[in-house]
Amino acid sequence: MDKKKVYLFIDESGDASFYAKKNKLLVGTDGFQPLLLLGLIVLEDKKQIHNTIKSLQEDIKNDTLYNSLKCVSNPKGWYFHARNDQPEIRTKFIELIRKMEGFKSYIVIGRKRLDLFHKKHNKSESEFYFDIVYHLLKDRLNDSSVFYQILLSTRAGNSGEKLKEAIEKAIERDNKKRKKPITIHYDCRTIPSDITPELSIIDYLMWALQRYILLKDSRFYNALVK
Repeated sequence: MDKKKVYLFIDESGDASFYAKKNKLLVGTDGFQPLLLLGLIVLEDKKQIHNTIKSLQEDIKNDTLYNSLKCVSNPKGWYFHARNDQPEIRTKFIELIRKMEGFKSYIVIGRKRLDLFHKKHNKSESEFYFDIVYHLLKDRLNDSSVFYQILLSTRAGNSGEKLKEAIEKAIERDNKKRKKPITIHYDCRTIPSDITPELSIIDYLMWALQRYILLKDSRFYNALVK
């Protein structure tokens, strides 16, 4: 009998950068992002959520009220992405998320401290990034009767191998806390955001949280908190 599938979609908001080219320190400069947020949504009915988002996307692309907007008419293509979407589009997608059921979301906030970056992460952006992935996944993979499909949005520096290391570290940590270790069944890979509408959900949730933390703008955060 095949195991039930549970899908975990992981995305980021912000970046892992502490230094620019030629080892120029970014901390304290204009444009430096002090936070890196990693978030995930957990869902079982992937097809329904995928189709619901794609349906709204197609409706917008076919609606003359919206399809001339800069984000929608981008010749390189368009998908729901909070930072790039214009206010009218954000409102429509946030309204959809508020009505949507069948998923859970989790977010870890990584505060970019230079001392920890040097001491704990060996001045490696990749180590910093995947340490947050590890913290995001611990306590989430706890059912040996299901098969976890873990999908990370493709970004520079991401790899399936590093993702697997973070997953194995989370499983090992969780098993040390259990009276009896369990076997977790999973597969993992990176996926592009533009063809994975499920990632747009966590993208918007993190965008709203980041605005709340950095800009004290609680409107979208309050609208999405359930």
